[in-house]
Amino acid sequence: MFGRKKKAVDVRTAHEMAENDGWVIVDVRTKLERKEGHPPGSIHYSLDSLNQRMRKLEGKKVLAICRSGNRSGTAVSILQQNGVEAINVKGGMLAWTRAGLPTKRGK
Repeated sequence: MFGRKKKAVDVRTAHEMAENDGWVIVDVRTKLERKEGHPPGSIHYSLDSLNQRMRKLEGKKVLAICRSGNRSGTAVSILQQNGVEAINVKGGMLAWTRAGLPTKRGK
């Protein structure tokens, strides 16, 4: 991508990017929040553990998601500062659920 890095995409675009373009969804919420529902195939690295997990994300294209988009915005900043290509999912799981996108409950 040229110029400024894209900072956020809507949930439908995020779903398409994960399904078709090789982007990985990283859920940065707590374990309890994740059990309530998350995108199938997403990875769970809570925001407070993100720095310790950074190496596992090197070379990946990351879509960060949380409940509403705030924590994932912070995660995107951290990831981009560490050289990881990352974009925030606007509206988080609240918007994902409202859009009727696939959701898995439990771990």
